[in-house]
Amino acid sequence: MELERYTQRRWDSVLHYLVGSTSEGGEDVEDPPEAVVHFLERTGLMQEDPEWRRGGKAPLVITSRGYEFMLLDVHVQVWQFVLQYLKSLQMKFRNDKKAQEIQSEALLFLICLSYCRVGEAYPADALSKDAKILMKDFSKFGLIYLAHVGGTTLFYPTRVAVNLVAASNDEESPIINNSSGVLSILDGEGDDDGREEVNPPSSASAARALEASLAEPVPSSSHIAIIIQTNFQLCAYTTSQLHVSMLGLFCDVQSFRRLSNVVFYHITRDSVKGAFKLGITAKQILRFLKMHAHPRIRSSNHPLVPSNVEDQIWLWNRERTRVQFEEVYIHQCQNAQEFQAVVTYAQDRGAFSWSDANKLRVFVKYAGAEVVVSFARRWRSRAAQRRARESEGRMRQSAYS
Repeated sequence: MELERYTQRRWDSVLHYLVGSTSEGGEDVEDPPEAVVHFLERTGLMQEDPEWRRGGKAPLVITSRGYEFMLLDVHVQVWQFVLQYLKSLQMKFRNDKKAQEIQSEALLFLICLSYCRVGEAYPADALSKDAKILMKDFSKFGLIYLAHVGGTTLFYPTRVAVNLVAASNDEESPIINNSSGVLSILDGEGDDDGREEVNPPSSASAARALEASLAEPVPSSSHIAIIIQTNFQLCAYTTSQLHVSMLGLFCDVQSFRRLSNVVFYHITRDSVKGAFKLGITAKQILRFLKMHAHPRIRSSNHPLVPSNVEDQIWLWNRERTRVQFEEVYIHQCQNAQEFQAVVTYAQDRGAFSWSDANKLRVFVKYAGAEVVVSFARRWRSRAAQRRARESEGRMRQSAYS
């Protein structure tokens, strides 16, 4: 349990730093290590405030990519950190051979961790030189706990590190609570408009831990249970300021109300569309609401999210794709014959976009504009030759007469 709390604190410190909150339950939250802060900036999750005008170094603020990261499942977050870390190693070592060696060492180290036992101490002396560097870096991410006993350095693999390579939702393998990571998009990124009826999995152990936490006089701040009503009101059983900040990403903050162990929000069109502008997708919002549904709802026959609420969120999402912008080239025709010929040619080549017969304008896709314009020039040249031959014929005919 102590190792899990250690990992939870480390990972919560990263998420608190991302959203800019400094306290949790009246207690100050420790900042993540300086190396992790640089890592957040280097990976584009945070950036210097572009609106900073006071002089000196600008503070870091979260980016749209950071919002997406914050709303990922915790295992996806850890994997993103590890993958970005491996990429940074490749950039750090200019020697490609050395970079490949340390990347291979990192993957081997992760596989070895999957065979370790949670809570058991392992001597660091058994590791290679490169593996010791990886061990220290992984400890900054909260994957490994380091302890110095006498002159010996010991490392304790956490449950997240052990389950990282072969993570599962097995009942006997409870992982770090998913409430601090939020919204898994394991099924792909992007604003996919495909409807999903599959509910996110929830292990029995996680459900029992959540029910036990809700039954306590003061629920743990690491848990959250959400109930969505058909009138778009959201009730979240939580005492975590981090959860409140995350809910505010897609809920109306002006409707916020709070009791001792529950907060109330209202989901509105403006709040959801505001989340879309931050880079959060409809699929992520719905997956979050379903993933953290209250155990009573999950054990009943009712949908985790009311159908009218889910449908409306998808409709708000589709409002963004009502108009599609396309770069086009406007070709001005000289007469109706040229207009008809260019329209037919553009349609046959798949380059036609739109046309205006009154003004003799043809809108063609920019990628096929060069081909269509070349055809129009050839057509005009042939038309001019035909007119010249016809004129010459008439002149000869009048001369004979």
